[in-house]
Amino acid sequence: YRPRSTLTGPLGRVWTASIPDYGRWGGPLSYYDPQTQNKSAHYQICGDASCYTLAWLQRQQCIAIGTTIHAGTGTEPKVEEAELFLWDYQREQRIWEGKLDRPTETINALLTGPDERLYGTATGGAEPTLFVFDANALEFTHELSLPPGTPLDLGLQNGPDGKIYGFTNSCIYRLEPDSLELETIIDRENAFTVAGPIAGDSIYFAHLHLLYAAKIF
Repeated sequence: YRPRSTLTGPLGRVWTASIPDYGRWGGPLSYYDPQTQNKSAHYQICGDASCYTLAWLQRQQCIAIGTTIHAGTGTEPKVEEAELFLWDYQREQRIWEGKLDRPTETINALLTGPDERLYGTATGGAEPTLFVFDANALEFTHELSLPPGTPLDLGLQNGPDGKIYGFTNSCIYRLEPDSLELETIIDRENAFTVAGPIAGDSIYFAHLHLLYAAKIF
């Protein structure tokens, strides 16, 4: 299968969300335990959708999973909307599921913020969005308009300054969790292909085959 996101931490395992292979539906959640070398996969936990993005909600002892309606190459979607669901990794079962109040094809980034709320980006419909999810109340609390461009897969991360940094294909932006104010800090049309990590005073990214670093701190 075709991995789209990995997560380390829960139960000491490496977790992977995947789109299925050619002609198949139902991308699984799988894990690998580096201590025991055990591995397993949970198939069809989101039906004919695919697991796409992951975040660890440590206080709730579950994994937040964002899905996509898309499946393997050569297929047409069998589901209409992507969803967010919570996976209890101790009991190995879904404990909550919900959808944004908008057309959604893919939840393509998830991040547990410094305030322990869940932040994500979603594509589909007229415009992409950035949403906030309260894992204690189990509800979506905010939807924000993104700066220009399409949000990049895995394009959200926590900065050392307590703020959240995100990518679209045309900008790097900063989100203040307390006020939920968005600020574009680098604006360059179609300059960003792959979102990279923050290291030191810089944020890294790729444009096509080239690796770049932008000094933002």
